[in-house]
Amino acid sequence: MKRFIKFMTVILVTVLVSTIPANACAAEQANFSNAKASLIADAKSGQVIYEQNAKQKLPVASISKLLTVMVIADEVRDGQLKWTQPIKISAAVGKISNNSEYSSIGLQTGKSYPLNQLMAVALVKSADGATLALAGATGDSTASFNQKMQKKARQIGVKDATIVNAVGLRNGDLLKSQRVAGVANKAENAMSARDVAKIATYFVNHYPHLVEIAGLTSTTIQATNGKAKTVKTINKLLTGGYAVNGVQYLGLKTGTSDKAGACLVSAAKYQGRTLITVVLHANGGNDDRFTQTQKMYQALVDEYGAPQQLHLTKRYQTIPIKHGLPLKVRVAAPALKIWIRGDAKAPYHAKVDLKNSLAKNGNLLAPIKKGTTIGTITVKPKGMASLNSYGLKAPLVTQQTVNHASWLKIAWYRMVH
Repeated sequence: MKRFIKFMTVILVTVLVSTIPANACAAEQANFSNAKASLIADAKSGQVIYEQNAKQKLPVASISKLLTVMVIADEVRDGQLKWTQPIKISAAVGKISNNSEYSSIGLQTGKSYPLNQLMAVALVKSADGATLALAGATGDSTASFNQKMQKKARQIGVKDATIVNAVGLRNGDLLKSQRVAGVANKAENAMSARDVAKIATYFVNHYPHLVEIAGLTSTTIQATNGKAKTVKTINKLLTGGYAVNGVQYLGLKTGTSDKAGACLVSAAKYQGRTLITVVLHANGGNDDRFTQTQKMYQALVDEYGAPQQLHLTKRYQTIPIKHGLPLKVRVAAPALKIWIRGDAKAPYHAKVDLKNSLAKNGNLLAPIKKGTTIGTITVKPKGMASLNSYGLKAPLVTQQTVNHASWLKIAWYRMVH
């Protein structure tokens, strides 16, 4: 963000348009979810469409594995690991992977499995042993990999996460050699529903390959010179029974522990937008996380229908331009959309950031062609909650061509207009 601001010319203004009720940007709690915490957000804009107790820090269990696989994906990107690199299973990891009290898939001690297959079973089956094998792939201890997860969380904007291990288990649930010294045995990973949504939003926006894996209904894992084994997803959104008309589930991650209860973070496509839902500790049985998630999507469809274009006020339909005619260029922000009840107009603050390469001292410079992205407009409608601090942001695009003009032509134009 600092780099972005450095290269942008900033114009800050306040705009007021017709008023709507403050709750028009947020759904009523009773219509959506029955859980300790829940949330639905737009992954493109960051708009929080609905939230309930979303700022309370709660255990998240295996939802933590989203952070784990992002850290590993970054290490692959940076050349520290390779996607098909064989990862040898230690005795400790093998013991957990063959214990039915964990999410186990039977990885064999001393055998090696391709990193990409371990990633797949960690996401699809929530395999604890596979996740621990990934966390130790570069020789990290539990504590040192926790630091990597915290660093990634902070990069995403999550400042207050409790990270005890890569899996989401209690510290005391790991073998003694895997526990973090000085941390209580009952300690486990925890964060708010908002923080889970931030992580999931970052995940879907920056790791499309991992999203594809998280959406698989089954995957295969095979040790070097070993027999292939197929495992099935535990995300029942992907296997039928929880459909919502028009909503395409993309997957993501379940989480379960005694303290966390049944949790689920999901991603789905609807009306051309990617949506994120979070359910922490669904009230009821283990499958209620899927029921509550389905209810949130259904309520969104019923009460909102589709995101609406947030219209620019007259003041922002044109931007002054120097060294050209006309003196102002018509602009639009077609991607500026909001989930809202009723007419998409509300009091809002607006900020225009012009690209430094196209502007000088806060003014656009001619010539400029139609369809040029000249910068961004950021607005924060009254009553709208957001995962970020700035609100909605969208490209600002010219709707006409403005050619260069001499000072004489410009002077004459000013005289006759």
